[in-house]
Formats: sequence, C-alpha cells, structure tokens
Amino acid sequence: MALWKITAKYSNNAPCKNKRQKLEKGMFVETSTTSTTPPLGQTREHPMLAQLFMNKYGIEIDPSHMNRSYFDCVKMG
Repeated sequence: MALWKITAKYSNNAPCKNKRQKLEKGMFVETSTTSTTPPLGQTREHPMLAQLFMNKYGIEIDPSHMNRSYFDCVKMG
C-alpha cells in the first residue's frame, strides 16, 4: 500500500470541466493505492482523483486532464 499526494502545479482553469472554476497552484488531495504505481500513471484512477478534488474543493476536473502536465504526484509513505 502507498500513500500519494497529488498537487496542482499551476493556477489555471484548463483541466476544469467548468471554465468558470480555477485550479489554484498548491491545491492537493491525498489517496492511497494498493500498488506502487503512481495514480496519475493509471487511467482507471483518474475519475477517482477528479472526485477527490470535487469533494475537497468543489472543482470539477476533467479526468482526461489528470496527468503530469497539470499535477505533481509524490509518494508519501
């Protein structure tokens, strides 16, 4: 099991479904996975990560934009 921190790299609205919403640099979510592969590298994990941002910040992220262009992924544990 691994704990991951996914952090927004930039302040922009590009990855957001609603272009009125803005992702701010430093916004982050944490999640755990059973594998040691980063969740940003697994397409099946992207909807879950987008849901975590929705739950924490109320921002709708397009799961197709959950990638290293917009987010950093760091293993915490």
